[in-house]
Amino acid sequence: MTKNNHDLLQEIKSLADPKKAIADQRYHKSRREHWGVSVPQCDKLAKSLKSFQQEELLSIAKTLWMTDLFDPMMCASKILSLSCVKPSQALWNTIKTFLKSVDGWALEDGLAHAAWKCILADQKLLNDIEEWTVHPNFWMRRATLVYTLPFAKSGRDPERMLKWASSYATDSEWFMQKAIGWWLRVLGVMA
Repeated sequence: MTKNNHDLLQEIKSLADPKKAIADQRYHKSRREHWGVSVPQCDKLAKSLKSFQQEELLSIAKTLWMTDLFDPMMCASKILSLSCVKPSQALWNTIKTFLKSVDGWALEDGLAHAAWKCILADQKLLNDIEEWTVHPNFWMRRATLVYTLPFAKSGRDPERMLKWASSYATDSEWFMQKAIGWWLRVLGVMA
């Protein structure tokens, strides 16, 4: 880690709340260490980096993600979601790399805003996502619905994603069923 990355990690850790960390880890059923940093604190920290170039922001996010610590990983997702981080193949590749180590809904959903901007900018990325529909890791399968939620909104064609959702109808994983319900709720609001 460079000194700047080390300082950033220390800044995140300085926001730690040990009592909240215990509750968060239990709530998320996470195997990762939690520090109890709130999502608004992660947002604020990410926004403090807006003056950095996109390549630097991707590098910082990767460094934080590689800690395998929940709170720095959540901050990494917030960095990728910054409006100054524009859709690009580099951003999409970073999201795909991060997604491989997701083990819970909070980190997966944290990456969603960055995924949405990439997919909306280049709908050919739906082909990548379609490959995840048969992935053995249910978090990857769940991402097919969470990361395509913008297609449940008016003006977009939801048919491809509805086909994916119907293929999950018999999936016994609770988080998969919840993702189907989320997608259909958004679709229903727009109907």
